[in-house]
Amino acid sequence: MADDVHVHSKPEGVSLGASITIFLLLVIILAVFGDLFTFIFGLIGLVITFAAFYTDHSADDH
Repeated sequence: MADDVHVHSKPEGVSLGASITIFLLLVIILAVFGDLFTFIFGLIGLVITFAAFYTDHSADDH
């Protein structure tokens, strides 16, 4: 019986440059189409979302 070797590669996520670009694009969309209230709470939501995503993936690397 042959020794089967299965290599499980971790799927690559979005690169850091793409994440920053997406974040800035979403902030610009909030600034252009939202009022001040929407911009403030939308920015808080974006920061929390992207920080949690970054923290989750950076913990996997260690």
